[in-house]
Amino acid sequence: MRRSALFRAAVLATLLLFVVSCASTQLPPISSQGRSFAPLRDEERLWEQSRAEEEKLLGEVKLYDDPGLEAYLDEVVGRLNPPAMASNQAVRYRVRVIEDPTLNAFAYPHGSIYVHTGLLARMEDEDELATVLGHEMTHVEYRHMLRYQRSEHNKAVGLSVAAITAAVILAVAEGDAVDHGHWATAEALDVFGHVLVDLGLQLAFQASVNGYGRGLEEEADMGGFGKLAAAGYDLHEAPKVYQALLEDQGDTRKAEAFFFGSHPRLSERIAVTQKYVAQHSGGKLSEDRADREDAFARHIRPVVRDDARLNIEMGRLALAEAELKRVRDWMPQDPETHFLKGRLRLAQAAGRSPEEAQGLRREAEDSFRKAIELDADRPAPHRELGLLLRDREDFRGACVQLRRYQKLAPDAEDGEEIGEVIAGLERGGGCG
Repeated sequence: MRRSALFRAAVLATLLLFVVSCASTQLPPISSQGRSFAPLRDEERLWEQSRAEEEKLLGEVKLYDDPGLEAYLDEVVGRLNPPAMASNQAVRYRVRVIEDPTLNAFAYPHGSIYVHTGLLARMEDEDELATVLGHEMTHVEYRHMLRYQRSEHNKAVGLSVAAITAAVILAVAEGDAVDHGHWATAEALDVFGHVLVDLGLQLAFQASVNGYGRGLEEEADMGGFGKLAAAGYDLHEAPKVYQALLEDQGDTRKAEAFFFGSHPRLSERIAVTQKYVAQHSGGKLSEDRADREDAFARHIRPVVRDDARLNIEMGRLALAEAELKRVRDWMPQDPETHFLKGRLRLAQAAGRSPEEAQGLRREAEDSFRKAIELDADRPAPHRELGLLLRDREDFRGACVQLRRYQKLAPDAEDGEEIGEVIAGLERGGGCG
């Protein structure tokens, strides 16, 4: 009898613990408490951890240097942020852009949002941009990181295991990429592993790679859509974001397939999004849509151009080609775009037949000349054009361009190297 009573008591205690544990994950959104919101004790610890992680992250990654772009993204966040969320004193959103061509975005639980240039460059309009930002904002507003951690039976072990697992996955993926000759992917995975795993950025890893599980990710989607509708955005544009991610995942050689590999299957997200849009279509669109699209174009077009540069450096030449084509259509008189086209043609010439390579190098020369015509005070086009002219034995022209480069960039890192090239041409009598 005593054993039976003890057994029932133990079962009841276990059930009570289970109920308490489950209940503790059902936290109300920050916005539901407005000005009265105050973080819970373990939530404060989580925010302290996330701020410390953010400091490490900022010491390692390269931010995209465009204050105007950050201000514009903050404006979009302001439009999406519901009044009840904006009124709380504890959380203030801030958006930063990481100079990285991979498709990624994530948010820390204290309100810092990070978006990669690669993801921004895929956006076609402000509606799509708002879809991404609204999703990340909902992760913060609905306290998903805290809810996820509370749902783990052993949080510390769970996150440590996740980090160790990530290191193993990264090592295997990187080795596989190298074995198959995909050097650009291997490089991207190596950088990613160094930042998130080697530095122990467990919260960023959870937010940007693993996600919070299907339920919370879908909740973030739905919450984001609600923000879009309230701010007068076109919900019909939202599915295009996930379609773009799905198309990029189709190429398993790309690092993005790893970044989004643990998120809910994108095909399912597209279906859920389309269903939501069908049920909530007909909302009133903002009257200032034309102004919003002008602002989007003005701030995002340079990002597409600069992301092309990053893709050239990573060897993702087809993607760089597509991005530069978009930019040339938008900004035909932009000197940097023509310069990057020249660099792309040189990269494409590598490994081609002599005839094909010669044609591509001629195109590169034309692009460098166009860049100089549009802005003669930019050093880099003079350097690239000078080296091209040297290679095709136009030594006089090479000297003119390389000397101009020296004058425009007297403190350049390769100044000594270029000086030796010019000296060699002078010794050969090529400079005239």
